[in-house]
Amino acid sequence: MKRDDTLLAVVGTGAAVIALCSLPAVTGIVTRLRKRTVAQEIYSDGDGTATPESMKVFSSTLQNAFVLLFAVAGFPVSVVLLCETLHDPAVRLESLILIVASWGVLLFQAAAIISSRNSVQAYDLGIYSFLSSIVLAGIVLAQGAAIGESLFEGNPTLAVLWIAQIALAVCLGIASLSLPRRPDVFINGELIDRMYTVSAFNRFNFSWPITLIKLASKRKDLDMADLSRPNQFIRAAEVSTDWERRNYKHPLWLSLILAHKEAFILQWALTLLTSVLNFAPQWVILQLLRILETRQVGSTNGIDVWIWVVWLFVAIITQAWVESFIFWLSWAELAIPIRAQLAALVFGKSMRRKDVKGAGKTKKKVPIGESAEPTVAAPAGESVAADRPEVPEEVDVEEEVKKSKQSTVNLIGVDGKRVADFCSYQNMFPGSLFKLIVSLAFLVSLLGWMPLLAGFSAMLAIMPVNIHFSKKYSAAQDRLMKVRDEKMEVVTEALQGIRQIKFSALEPEWEKKIGGVRERELGAVWDVFMGDTALLACWVTSPILLSAISLAVYAVLNGSLTPSVAFVSLGVFKALEVTLSVVPELTTDLLDAWVSIKRIEEYLKSPEVTPIAKDSQQVSFENASIAWPSDEKIEDDERFILRNVNVTFPQGELSVISGKTGTGKSLLLSAILGEVDLLEGTLYTPKAPSLADRYDSKATKDNWIIPEAIAYVAQIPWIENASIRDNISFGLPFNEDRYRKTVEVCALKKDLEMLQDGENTEIGANGINLSGGQKWRVTLARAIYSRAGILVLDDIFSAVDAHVGRHIFENCLNGELATGRTRILVTHHVALCEPKTKYLVELGDGRVLTEGLLSELREDGALQRIKSHEQSQQEIEIEGITAVNSDESTDGEAGQDSVDGDTLKKVASKTAARKFVEEESREQGAVRKHIYLTYLNDSGGWFYWVFAWILFSTVMGFSVGRSWWLKIWTSNYQDSEISTQIFNATREHGFSYAASIQQISIHSLSAPDVHVDKDLMFYLGIYVLLGVVSSVIGTLKYLYIYIGSIRASRKLFTKLNFAVLRAPIRWLDTVPVGRVLNRYTADFHIIDSALANSFSFGAGSFLQLIGVIIAGLFVSPFIVLLAVILLVICLYYAVRYLDAARPVKRLESTTKSPVFEQFGSALTGVATIRGFNKSEVYIDRMHRKIDDYSTSTWHLFLFNRWMGWRMACVGSVFATFVSILILITPGIDSALAGFALAFALEFSGCVIWTVRLYSNVELNMNAAERIIEYTELPTESLEGKNPPAAWPTEGRIEVEDLVAGYAADLPPVLKGLTFSVNRNERVGVVGRTGAGKSSLTLALFRFLEARSGSIHIDGQDISKINLHDLRSRLAIIPQDPVLFSGTVRSNLDPFDHHTDAELRDCLDRVHLLTNSGGSSGAATPRGSSSPAATIGPKNTNIFNNLNSAISEGGLNLSQGQRQLLCLARAIVSRPRVMVLDEATSAVDMHTDGLIQRSIREEFTDSTLIVIAHRLSTIADFDRILVLSDGQVAEYGTPKELWEKGENGIFRGMCEESGEKNKLKSVVFGITE
Repeated sequence: MKRDDTLLAVVGTGAAVIALCSLPAVTGIVTRLRKRTVAQEIYSDGDGTATPESMKVFSSTLQNAFVLLFAVAGFPVSVVLLCETLHDPAVRLESLILIVASWGVLLFQAAAIISSRNSVQAYDLGIYSFLSSIVLAGIVLAQGAAIGESLFEGNPTLAVLWIAQIALAVCLGIASLSLPRRPDVFINGELIDRMYTVSAFNRFNFSWPITLIKLASKRKDLDMADLSRPNQFIRAAEVSTDWERRNYKHPLWLSLILAHKEAFILQWALTLLTSVLNFAPQWVILQLLRILETRQVGSTNGIDVWIWVVWLFVAIITQAWVESFIFWLSWAELAIPIRAQLAALVFGKSMRRKDVKGAGKTKKKVPIGESAEPTVAAPAGESVAADRPEVPEEVDVEEEVKKSKQSTVNLIGVDGKRVADFCSYQNMFPGSLFKLIVSLAFLVSLLGWMPLLAGFSAMLAIMPVNIHFSKKYSAAQDRLMKVRDEKMEVVTEALQGIRQIKFSALEPEWEKKIGGVRERELGAVWDVFMGDTALLACWVTSPILLSAISLAVYAVLNGSLTPSVAFVSLGVFKALEVTLSVVPELTTDLLDAWVSIKRIEEYLKSPEVTPIAKDSQQVSFENASIAWPSDEKIEDDERFILRNVNVTFPQGELSVISGKTGTGKSLLLSAILGEVDLLEGTLYTPKAPSLADRYDSKATKDNWIIPEAIAYVAQIPWIENASIRDNISFGLPFNEDRYRKTVEVCALKKDLEMLQDGENTEIGANGINLSGGQKWRVTLARAIYSRAGILVLDDIFSAVDAHVGRHIFENCLNGELATGRTRILVTHHVALCEPKTKYLVELGDGRVLTEGLLSELREDGALQRIKSHEQSQQEIEIEGITAVNSDESTDGEAGQDSVDGDTLKKVASKTAARKFVEEESREQGAVRKHIYLTYLNDSGGWFYWVFAWILFSTVMGFSVGRSWWLKIWTSNYQDSEISTQIFNATREHGFSYAASIQQISIHSLSAPDVHVDKDLMFYLGIYVLLGVVSSVIGTLKYLYIYIGSIRASRKLFTKLNFAVLRAPIRWLDTVPVGRVLNRYTADFHIIDSALANSFSFGAGSFLQLIGVIIAGLFVSPFIVLLAVILLVICLYYAVRYLDAARPVKRLESTTKSPVFEQFGSALTGVATIRGFNKSEVYIDRMHRKIDDYSTSTWHLFLFNRWMGWRMACVGSVFATFVSILILITPGIDSALAGFALAFALEFSGCVIWTVRLYSNVELNMNAAERIIEYTELPTESLEGKNPPAAWPTEGRIEVEDLVAGYAADLPPVLKGLTFSVNRNERVGVVGRTGAGKSSLTLALFRFLEARSGSIHIDGQDISKINLHDLRSRLAIIPQDPVLFSGTVRSNLDPFDHHTDAELRDCLDRVHLLTNSGGSSGAATPRGSSSPAATIGPKNTNIFNNLNSAISEGGLNLSQGQRQLLCLARAIVSRPRVMVLDEATSAVDMHTDGLIQRSIREEFTDSTLIVIAHRLSTIADFDRILVLSDGQVAEYGTPKELWEKGENGIFRGMCEESGEKNKLKSVVFGITE
């Protein structure tokens, strides 16, 4: 009777749940009746909008028909069943009535689904209908089981009806889940991911990517275009807008939790559920084993036994699905959206943040981020070092100077990813706690508390060891992260200064320098491996000790050990150990994520650019004191301040700002852009309309100019990796007429004609394939083409030839396109600009020295004085303190990457429509055999791997052996008396088994004498011995693999380093630095750390799988057949998965780089972007790149779940079949059954992990593939003879019929050059852009190899000389000076070959040292800045101290000072042949005069070849070489060339320069 009541309660509860599930159907119908809504013609939601085509295809008619069919069929079946059993006393009438009523409710739900016009509502109702159907199937099954076999045997019709009812309920459930949710939706014509489109059945089965997986199998590749776009919960634009809308005021970590609270709550709830479900299969096996232990020989299995088999299948499937769903939820709804959200927030902030360029006085150490992501090609003008590790006190100044952009990029690359990843698995914390509680309760009921306590005491004994090694591991990881940051800095700097390294033949030194840091990194990796091995030893040993001691104590106390206790507890111990082992690692991850989130929060809270100017028609300053922006409080005497500025720039006129190098000219321009701190006074500028109010797309010729808008040309041009036309139009609509005029006035017409692709020529990052002059003119064209009424131009004449400068001045700055625009120009060329200038400002001593209308200044003689400042030879104090022009720091793109002026100007475009920066190559299909062989050979060769295989097989043998020994031990007790008692107790109490075990344990304890028989000690001893040996070998196998991993890492890095440093310069120019850096950092992090673990665990899982099959073999040979069939199915899924995952993993690698490159580029050009008011455009562009990255990661995890869930289903089939075979095999003992079932449960886990780890190995080998690709790069020639030790002794150069080009498929740039230079001659090289000036310098250093002809230096053919010797004996000072981070000394003499006195002498000779203390201020902040230069205090000279810090790229110096320091560096080495490539273009004319004098004095015993834009620089040289189109146009003394008359090219250039008379006197004055 009691049993009937229980059954009624179960049925009643089920019916109540079904009734609750129908409430949404009721509300839906009521709402529809009250509000007659018309169905949408075209479906649209937050994800996107359907198209007429997708609406046409969308239909749920068939699914609706099936829902109705099964509901209509089920109801009468239940009524017939009620009638059939109405008078049967075995069946409670109430139960049957409740079941009929439930069917009625289901019929109502079906009607609600069919009548719904809203597909999303129908989909939701379908889920409730599914839940109702499953509950109904459950209660009908429970009732059937309760009625028993007798009733069904007597009435087969009843049995059929009962089974039909269950089948119909299940079919109705499946039909309800099959309703599609919506038609396909699109955004911007691109398909949105179909997770919220497909039916619930497909969604929860992870079936929607099947078409993509089939496509990947067919094509063996996938592209971004094949992948669907992310939905609204992942799109960067939407998640960042959502964040801003919520406007959280909490700490960042709490805000993140609140923003994603639904996902976090669901994740935790399901984690709690899975903690219980994890032990469900073990509990079901416990029941099965007990039945087997008590089974009489020859007896048949009752229906209850088979129901347990069904429950085993259900338990495994349910557990697998919940775990799969948690995994998917963690990535799809937490990790990927949070990563996108943080990246979008950080980038958005960077577009609003103050552009701080130096450190203040305070010593702030930033936590180190392990730079596991690619860094960016560092823009010239900005450093890209990662945050530096703690260093000894003496280099603190250097630390402060190095406030780098890389740390900002790391916020997205490292910190954002780390926080997002942690969010995906933080649920393991509560999960571990829940599992611990559940497993302890289970184990106490199984073993009793004494054995468990004994086992845990052993674990507690290991705990301190575990904690000790966790700390060591954590400390080693910290050290590793710091060294990796250090390596990134060194490698980044080497790659950015690679031209300087190659020009100076410093490759071996840099190879050694990088190699030294790498060795320290490998040392740290080895420490991590040792810590890891110790932790693995604890991890391997703990479960063995725990199970051995617990089972031993249990056996001693009870005198026996039954299979059900032994094998079930073994399974629980294993699960428990995995649970506990992740806690220490999780704690470290938590701390890392905490540090990262704090760094992001600090950045998001940093000061933003605030409007500092008041609205006015004119640009003016009133008593303004301005300084470079700082994000912390800095005393006035620690920063450069331009004080008491009173200036008004006339509207619509040309104004000129002049002053010597480092007087703060760029600071004044930055103030107009709002990029400074306004300390006092007032700044007035017109207020520009927002981007939305400008209506750029509707701009016409008449309304093109917006008087208030600003355009900015920085001193170091900021150029994007795009076509020339795109760089000029900069997002504006294309106006043919205006564009043509712009190209013409900016003197770009001839350049575009020379380029085969013309305006469509792609420019490399930083404008690498343009000459210095071309870069300037492209950025000038961008400003001229723009709609801005105010043009802010910084030093545009310094990199262009004199005649080009005059053309630009006449036609561009004062031509049709500039008329009516306010032009504010910084320049040293006051004389050139004088005729058309309206207003002039001269800066010096940290203040405005002179300002006023040009006419007034001319009258009172001030103009003449200003011009004399720029041009006369009188002794004037040279500026002392360092200076940086704002734009150099902010917008500089060219500096480090384009060392010489005209370099590669035409390169990219001589082949039709050719890309300069090629797309990053992606391999297709499986990783090639060659890659595996290279890696296997580098890690130790065949012998090493054969031994590894033996080692792993031994471990597997011991693992199976231990369980087999347990089987032998437990079967020994099969017939003992005490086991019979336990079995009888089991039989009687059924479910209350826990209590009986407990009683027996207590009874045994209370016995006065415990007899331990010899058998027990024998079995126990062998078991413990097997355990100890397997834990030792199990630990050693990891150590063995780690040794090979380090060996491979070392060899591969050495090869990569060698190849990259010696790669041809053209290759280095066409590959973005970020891409190469990706190899050095992210890819090597995988090879160093992840690959070894993937190999170890993958091999372990595979052998464990073999162990599972061997264990099954002991039960029945059929199991092997079954395993083979299931493995074939698994293999099918695995191959499909790998076909899709491979290309997507590669896509993830290639979509990651653009995020960082775009971020780095935008950070560099932030002043230009804000100046042009384009922040929103760049934010949108960044969102697109983040979405691409999210899309590839999303699909990678989607494919993983598709495979994982199917593998789990196959695994559950295996465990179920093993249990069925055990039950139908007569005479099988419970010990063998326990042994087989313990292994059978692991089948799906082993298969999944084997496939996952194999795919990890293959996907990680993708990193090896990328590295090996670079190790096999063609290098520059390493052949050649060694020249005589003192060569060159004279410096004679003979060039004969030289033909050279940049690449075999490009036309030559030097076309039969012939000329000679005598000993100690000074030769000036002139010619317009593209004439081949810099190509000649490249040919001298053999960066361009001669196709025909030759160059001889002192009689030696340079093509026959070893490259290293050639370059180390010559010297070059490039136009874009490259300095390395460190000190003044380390830049002058990197390898300590000279004394301090010699170095000071060289600085003195280039006028960087002055006795007067310097009269000009620093235009840029530094860690140890100097007092502001008012009339009283003078600035400290940075060069007085050789240990003064130089920031990366020399960014704490002005452009002019960088050039002078490079000149000093060349003087130090005193070469016989010296090339100066426009080496003083950024220096004011007076200093240039002093430098030229130094050059004349210093290099009396050197042959000088000087490429110059200022004709005055070379007018007094021995000879002038005029180049035109790669050929010698004129060659002779300046006097000879002048006397050629009007037709002479050199004479013509002099006439156009604006300095004709001065040049004439120089030319003839020298020769007289």
